[in-house]
Amino acid sequence: MGLIDNITKNELNEKSKKIFSEDNIVIFFNKDEIISNLTKNRFLTSDASCYRKMKEVEKKLKKKNIEYYYYTPEKLNNLGNKFRFNDNDRIPKFNELYFKLIDYNENIVSYYTYNNYIRKTEDYKYDFIIFLFSRFGLKKISWSYDIENETIISRSRTANVGIDAANFEANIGRTEEENNETHSLGFRKFSNTGALDFFNTCLRRVFWYSFCCKNIDEVVKEILCNSNKYFYEYYENNRDIQVKLEDRLNGGMDIEYTFRQNDSYKLAINKMIKVSNKYGRFGFNMNNENVENNTFNKKYSIQFYKTIELEKSTLENIIWNKELQTDNINMDTVNKRYKVLTTDNTSDLRMKLKELQLKIDREEQTLNML
Repeated sequence: MGLIDNITKNELNEKSKKIFSEDNIVIFFNKDEIISNLTKNRFLTSDASCYRKMKEVEKKLKKKNIEYYYYTPEKLNNLGNKFRFNDNDRIPKFNELYFKLIDYNENIVSYYTYNNYIRKTEDYKYDFIIFLFSRFGLKKISWSYDIENETIISRSRTANVGIDAANFEANIGRTEEENNETHSLGFRKFSNTGALDFFNTCLRRVFWYSFCCKNIDEVVKEILCNSNKYFYEYYENNRDIQVKLEDRLNGGMDIEYTFRQNDSYKLAINKMIKVSNKYGRFGFNMNNENVENNTFNKKYSIQFYKTIELEKSTLENIIWNKELQTDNINMDTVNKRYKVLTTDNTSDLRMKLKELQLKIDREEQTLNML
């Protein structure tokens, strides 16, 4: 083994000591395979050229914020129990590009390959919005989205050329792209179970309260503090959710929201595909051969209950639950307000009941004539 080969081997051995630091984008290379691919004799590739190619790959990955690790299988198997890869695996695979789900869960850190990451990121945000906004009178959420698919197929083929002693390999790669659009629509409805958190924080104060509105950030923190899935740091670092919640507290009834994917991750997957096609024979390749490189924009329409509807159900909760009857709430005013709302509602219900009874009587009369 020559001088350059020794430098390459020693450098990779030293880099393999690097501790996994929970990076946002990460790929693991098999250290022993990389050393073997870079240091074995080649018919048309010098030792210095192989070393330069390693440096080229590292520079390209760093430029796209892709963190790389040269690990042995044993070290890969001992990252720790807190990590999840594509939900079910606790051990990552070599040559897979993983993206971290930034949900601020300190106990479980989840990584996904690109296609899964796109779905999981949107799913988590959707679930977070429902969990939080349901405390502020969420009535219905509907959605539609467009997906522009650029299905990039990374194909590499390695062929042995010449005599065995030369051990020369030709690496052939190509990229195919296919574009199309998909439109979809769905919705989900929610029951009116009251919204004390809304009345605690809305700017339009309700007269059965005797205090100023609470700080919304403190209320959100209290809502999320007991959850093991949703965390205040996620809310704190997603300004778009904060803005929509502020719209709600200002009396918003119908709010539009568009989920847009992170373009930097799309650039990272494109870069890794190009690196894989160019440097794959040295071990710097990515396993994913079919990548749904989606431009994914999902539009939500969020509808809330009317304040008067929420008020009645919230008052019922306060009347029945003594823990909600704090010094800040005037119970005499609560009782009077509930009677007013109930009287109006009861009158409407009696009218509807009367109409329904007339309909039943008419149908029974018709059946008796048969």
